[in-house]
Amino acid sequence: PSSQRAIKELWSDDSDSSSSDGGEHFANMYFIAIESDNEVISSDDKSDLSYNELYDLFETLYDEYKKLGSKKILLKNKTCIVIDDCIKMNQFKEENKALKEKVDKLNTT
Repeated sequence: PSSQRAIKELWSDDSDSSSSDGGEHFANMYFIAIESDNEVISSDDKSDLSYNELYDLFETLYDEYKKLGSKKILLKNKTCIVIDDCIKMNQFKEENKALKEKVDKLNTT
């Protein structure tokens, strides 16, 4: 059996609202139905959060997202520096080893 998802949004259009409301319309309810193997699950989102509270939470999450993005770039740059330093250190080790071998040969002759 195939699965179906339906998402419906019911918007309020109050005829009693005045023009001073700015013409804003808010979502009253969200209905989500998932049908799978003859099973239907419905969800009615009756959140106690207002639009402004949700918007503030969204802004907070978005700010945190931007901070984490900046932190990711910084860490990526630091990782590149550490990798470069590691490569240089390995080159110096090889050069040091080769020079020690030359010194040992000169000391034995």
